[in-house]
Amino acid sequence: MARSDTASATALARGVPLAVERDHQVLHDLLDRPAQVHAQGAPTGLFQIDHLRTPGDFGVLAQRTLVRCQLLVNRLARAAAPDAPRAELASVVRHLDRLSDMLCGVIDMAELVRHAHPEGAWAEAANAAYEYLCNFMNVLNTHTGLYEALRRAMADADVWRALSEEARAVAIIFLRDFEKSGIHLPPHERERFVQLSDEIMVLGRAFLQDMATGASDAPVAFPVELLRGLDTSPLGLRTGLLSRARAVPVMPGSWEVHYIARHAPDARARRLAYEISYTGRTQPVQVLEQLLRTRYALATLTGKHSFAEMALVDKMAGTPAHAERFLHRIAAAQRPAAERVMAELSRLKQEQEGSSQLALWDREYYADAYLQQYQPAHLAPLSPYLSLGSVFAGLSRLFYLLYGIHFRAAEVQPGEVWCRDVLKLDVVDEREGGVIGAIYCDLFSRAGKPPSAAHYTVRCSRRLDWDDAQDDVALGASEGLPADIDTEPLLGVHGVTARGRPGRFQLPVVVLMTDFAAPTAGVGGATLLRWHDVETLFHEMGHALHSMIGRTEYHNVSGTRCATDFVELPSILMEHFLTDPSVVELTAHHHQSGAPLPYPQLEAHLHAQRRLDVLDAHQQILLATIDQQYHSARAGDAHFSTSRELERVQRDMGLFPPVPDATWQGQFGHLFGYGATYYSYLLDRAIAARVWAQVFRPDPLSREAGERYKTEVLRYGGGKNPWHMLATLLRDDTLAEGDARAMEAIGRWGLAPPAAP
Repeated sequence: MARSDTASATALARGVPLAVERDHQVLHDLLDRPAQVHAQGAPTGLFQIDHLRTPGDFGVLAQRTLVRCQLLVNRLARAAAPDAPRAELASVVRHLDRLSDMLCGVIDMAELVRHAHPEGAWAEAANAAYEYLCNFMNVLNTHTGLYEALRRAMADADVWRALSEEARAVAIIFLRDFEKSGIHLPPHERERFVQLSDEIMVLGRAFLQDMATGASDAPVAFPVELLRGLDTSPLGLRTGLLSRARAVPVMPGSWEVHYIARHAPDARARRLAYEISYTGRTQPVQVLEQLLRTRYALATLTGKHSFAEMALVDKMAGTPAHAERFLHRIAAAQRPAAERVMAELSRLKQEQEGSSQLALWDREYYADAYLQQYQPAHLAPLSPYLSLGSVFAGLSRLFYLLYGIHFRAAEVQPGEVWCRDVLKLDVVDEREGGVIGAIYCDLFSRAGKPPSAAHYTVRCSRRLDWDDAQDDVALGASEGLPADIDTEPLLGVHGVTARGRPGRFQLPVVVLMTDFAAPTAGVGGATLLRWHDVETLFHEMGHALHSMIGRTEYHNVSGTRCATDFVELPSILMEHFLTDPSVVELTAHHHQSGAPLPYPQLEAHLHAQRRLDVLDAHQQILLATIDQQYHSARAGDAHFSTSRELERVQRDMGLFPPVPDATWQGQFGHLFGYGATYYSYLLDRAIAARVWAQVFRPDPLSREAGERYKTEVLRYGGGKNPWHMLATLLRDDTLAEGDARAMEAIGRWGLAPPAAP
């Protein structure tokens, strides 16, 4: 029997057409027997952009983009004039979206290339283009002419009434972005706003840099006597050295310190390891506190009471009070299960040390001991059933059964991709009768490539047939701009039509990046994934699916361009599909025999792996609460101390006693990138669990359920109020207002699906 015959038979029996299943077979074999699909002939440019063939072309493209954008900026600013043609005022939202698309079309692509391209010249050129256009975009964020044009358009009752719901959502997004940039402030306050914003960026980078380098390059002498009973071979320490030396040098924050904290039987060693890593590191804490105070000053300048209030105005939570209500409810829902595990850890410590009092430095050590007592004597490995080809083909089968969408391996043109082993997938929709987008899969580890998985949006959906770029020259010309400007699409995108859908659309393009091991001859060329790798792939593919289905008329609300605390719903929901028996049957098959993964074998792994999930969830709730407190009005207090705030939160809701004067917060990097929104992942976990239970769990391969989710949520991207989408999907009108009651309801749901009836 061929390797994939059983998977194909299952898919065909479930209703996947033979022609679609042939595409799955090609994809499976392509990934498990690597032979990339590269065309022969004359080279094209990166992403098939004809004029992006060399690193130097990036700079030329950035300059051409700026000129085209400046024309449109002039045109938009003139639309605010009292004597401007009414049609120009009516087109302000559409033109602002086109302006955003022109800039993001290059910026987002440059963002990918500067991180992913293995050639330094390309990465440097992409970075230069990225910074050049981002600087211009920052100028536009405080452009009073654009702001006035938008305000006039929104204030005109006839113009506003004529806009679609999606267009109104875009208008509100632009208005909030402008006002978040302080554009509505008097000139002297606007100057102060810019100054504070620059300070925040400098402080944020310094905070992350301090985290990366550590507080000190000086090693700490670790007493050898505390290492008795610890297997020191991973540390590279010989027995003879330990018998002669009194201390060994360790670096703060190093993996050696974390190894000691996790495995040392002596509680004194664990405590010292914790203190080396998480106390006394005052430099990053000082930078963090200055960052928080500066954010508070920025928020109060705009009339807000706190940075959290400023950050949440366009999020599902809406206000800090709502976010805190959610966290309070979710903490109460999770705490009983967490306390049961803590009782087990306390019992283990009592048995080993004669004391049941747990400290923060005991967590990893006794968590390991707890897992060991529940670990089966022998667990058969999962990886032989998780080849890259099998998992990708299974994902495509799942998407077809749910949404009528599947992947087809596409031929890559010379020069189209940044690395030879990048796979291109066309996303095909049976209803629309063709390709609806492309996913470039950069899957394998290589030197210089970021190690973390990511989903990059390179190009968004947008309706093109109503563009009138030819009028930009006539209506936006000004001194200093060239007279002979080419108004052809900057990236050569002319768009496509689709069956049953009016208009001509730019197709979305995304890049899915992972860090999987390269194929090896030892397993016939297949890449065998760990379970964590498969979870990562399903998660990131949830984002990619959102980008493909959320094909809106406006770039600014396409796919994943939605509220920060809603964007993770599709990706987390995919993790629920991953462990369902019917999906495993489509996805996991032995890379040699084609035999399906025995589900009890997977259950045994999951049972062992997930026993500590409740502790991890409680820690995330704690971190989200700290994030809210740090970005509250407390940051404006002259005596504000992040260490005291951390101690207070740990004392009020933590499972372990607080450590006085801890500096752990100096390593919480998300405080910069996710300021006041760290709760978002928890919110979407709770929503995803409820959506899974109510919509999909009765029949995870149901096309009816898939169409409901697709048409009531995914297709809107960020173009519709997420609370309204959620209320419709879950048939619960009490959620529609998105108020305190709605946030509390989600908190009460908890993070796991309710038990099946």
